[in-house]
Amino acid sequence: MSIHPQKPKSKVDKIDYFAKNRPIQDQSEVDLVKITNSLNLAQEIAKLGSWDYDVENNTIYCSDPLYSILGIEKDGDIQPLYENLLAMILPEDRESFDYLFQQTKKLGTEMDIEYKIQKFDGSIITAHVRAVGKKGPNGQVTRIIGILHDISDRILTENRLKESEEKIRNITTNIDIGIWSMDYQTKKVTFASPAIEKISGYPAEDFLSGKVKWKALIHPEDKGKFSNQQKDLLRGKMYNHNYRIIDRNGQVKWIENKTIPILNAEGQLIRLDGIVQDISIRKKNEERINYFAYHDYLTELPNRRMFDEQLEQMIVTKKGTNEKFALFYLDMDRFKFVNDTLGHDIGDLLLGKVAKRLSAIAGEHTVFRVGGDEFTIIQDRILEKDPVKLGEELICKMEEPFQIEGYEIHMTTSIGISIFPEDGNSIKRLIMNADVALYRAKELGKNNVQLFTKSLIAESYKLFTLESDLRKAIQRKEFILHYQPRVDALTGEIVGAEALSRWNHTRLGLVPPCEFIPLAEETGFIHELSEWVIQEVCKQQKEWREEGCTLVPISINLSAKTLMKADLVQKVKACLDEYSVPAQLLEIEITEDSLIKNEGLGLSTIKHLRKLGLAIAIDDFGIGYSSLSYLKKFTVDYIKIDRSFIREIHLNDGDSTIVQSIILLAKGFHLKIVAEGVETVEQWELLKSLNCHYIQGFLFSKPLPAKQLTNLLQLNKINIQP
Repeated sequence: MSIHPQKPKSKVDKIDYFAKNRPIQDQSEVDLVKITNSLNLAQEIAKLGSWDYDVENNTIYCSDPLYSILGIEKDGDIQPLYENLLAMILPEDRESFDYLFQQTKKLGTEMDIEYKIQKFDGSIITAHVRAVGKKGPNGQVTRIIGILHDISDRILTENRLKESEEKIRNITTNIDIGIWSMDYQTKKVTFASPAIEKISGYPAEDFLSGKVKWKALIHPEDKGKFSNQQKDLLRGKMYNHNYRIIDRNGQVKWIENKTIPILNAEGQLIRLDGIVQDISIRKKNEERINYFAYHDYLTELPNRRMFDEQLEQMIVTKKGTNEKFALFYLDMDRFKFVNDTLGHDIGDLLLGKVAKRLSAIAGEHTVFRVGGDEFTIIQDRILEKDPVKLGEELICKMEEPFQIEGYEIHMTTSIGISIFPEDGNSIKRLIMNADVALYRAKELGKNNVQLFTKSLIAESYKLFTLESDLRKAIQRKEFILHYQPRVDALTGEIVGAEALSRWNHTRLGLVPPCEFIPLAEETGFIHELSEWVIQEVCKQQKEWREEGCTLVPISINLSAKTLMKADLVQKVKACLDEYSVPAQLLEIEITEDSLIKNEGLGLSTIKHLRKLGLAIAIDDFGIGYSSLSYLKKFTVDYIKIDRSFIREIHLNDGDSTIVQSIILLAKGFHLKIVAEGVETVEQWELLKSLNCHYIQGFLFSKPLPAKQLTNLLQLNKINIQP
């Protein structure tokens, strides 16, 4: 049995196989086989094939790697004939290849060409052929020897490189960011993208040629910023900085420059790459953002943030010295009315004009807008000008009308002033005391200036205490109701009464309504208080009924804010139902100012209340600015003439005429008339002569607790002797 050696797996093994398994006839033959196989292996690794074309016999000898490159079998059906190999070349390259081949065949010239071949498996490769013709003794070309190199990978790499270069070219051409590179040793710019020209105004070629130096464009004030740049770059640290340049047209531009150092293997700086960008617009936006961080966008006055910082700085500067300064706190009177009636656009324009006028009057003293219609002024060196006089000048100038969009708008301002250091040596204390003085100015009728005094603190503390205690007063049962009778002007018969709230404070005693009612309005507590009054009146009516008293309607005063509550009608009805009180025994009094300010919702509420059966009275009639159209629009039952017209009715013909006119007007609308504040027999007699229906005042009775009114109701009449 013979043992067959293992077949060789590679071309290198093949050499050893033949060397071991056949008799050695000639050592040179073995060496030739080794050389041939080594050559084939080298060609295969290099994707290279050699060929030898016999011109006379039209046959081609191909090395083994060439068969592999072309994708044909060495002993297959496809013979390595020129025609067969030519047919594998793509049509667009075939003619040029054949032409060069024929020239080489004819003249023996060298052939060098790249072309594409489609292999039998459908794949396409790019080949590079170099060949040369060899002539015989007769001078004719007998052989063409050449090599074919598969350069597909190289072409693919080159194409990808071209695509990358094209992308980079497109990017550098179309973006607004300039890219540059400089040889650090020679200080020559080796690359400059097109955007460099857009930024600087100089062509990129001027920088490449050295005609223009970038450093020459840097703004003189910014050249010092580069002092530390060199040290950072030598350490290989990227340098990023902003500075200004002056471009070719003399325009100043802000530039952001990132410089990237390139070091060699020894750590030496050999090249600088950089990116420059025009950031002028960004700088302007940043400056604008920073500006409005400290300025009001509407008036462009310094804002609250700058006010706090400057006031703090002023306090720090003045502490320990004998110098003083004044802080003015200003609030525009009735500005909300302008906004509500003419719109916010007009309101904004008005604020802008107010700011300009205040700045013009204040002069060197800075004006700040710290809130909606609130302004402050810091007056330094107050010895040069008395703060009160400056405040009076501001008051006077603000009274001059503003002309806006065809409107003539009259504005006034209230001013509070605190002085450093007497009225405070901190921001918080100075502002608080100026605000206290401002509040006092508004209390005194607005359009005036008030200096802070320590007595104002006591008043403010009292208000604070009242506000705090007001919220707990109902739970503590500190509120009580007094009732002032309303009588028939002719007979003295009690026809009704007005419920009036009284606050019996546990520490302060009886707090006047003029103090706690405005506070309740301001804090919103008025809603809770009004609901309490409605419930207490209904409860009292039930008690009077059970005691067998003659029942008369009780009127309740409602504020404008309460009138606007959507659930008011439902709550009134719920109270009437709870205590089984007929709606005719409850009346609602509303000031004419409330009607006008809340016309839409007010009209709807009044209609629903009257639908329940309640009577409606207009209180304080004559002191507002209602017109006849309002009397027609709001269906009411009573008009109550304000006490200011009654006080001197028997002494002043003007007041008497006004009252007579109101009575005639009311009768024309079929309304009942109630005269408030009647205190003398003379007033009563005159009102009777003018045919006034009802009287209410101290002449008949002051407001009484429920028990005292009970006694009067049992009599059902109040007798007054003329």
